[in-house]
Amino acid sequence: MSTFFRNLAVLAIMATIGTASASAEIAVEVFTFTGQCTDCAGTGTAKLILIAGYELGTSLTADDLYSFNYSSSLITDLSIFNDPTAVLSGILPVGLGAANISITGANGSFSTNSDGTWSALDPPADRGTNGIWTPGSTTPTPEPSALPVIGVALAGAAFLRGRRVKASY
Repeated sequence: MSTFFRNLAVLAIMATIGTASASAEIAVEVFTFTGQCTDCAGTGTAKLILIAGYELGTSLTADDLYSFNYSSSLITDLSIFNDPTAVLSGILPVGLGAANISITGANGSFSTNSDGTWSALDPPADRGTNGIWTPGSTTPTPEPSALPVIGVALAGAAFLRGRRVKASY
């Protein structure tokens, strides 16, 4: 029995190492928002990260959302992620600029209008004018993956099975 537990411990260690190093990348598209605050000092800035494949000029949905982060002198961090509470609607126009966009999540909401006005609610509320969207970049983002873990576990099982077969001769 002690060999069984030793082998089980070795397998657990190998799986843990595989988990720590497991990662893949998911392609995303980044869009940046900047607007002049009317109730705070300076500007409000945001980064909208969409899962790659969104076409400018088409309707946004919550399925397009990877994450959204807004900050200003009033709101230091309004973060919305793709979870069951997230709602994303509107259209990012071809050529970008001002747009009708609405993003809502468990932590608050953010909206922009085609006239450049915008608001964020964390609370507190934040409002502004001259809001524009600009293109960011297509960026790979780390995403956990189970495939390396499975590979390490299978390699460990094969290693242990090979040792057991040799021991029986």
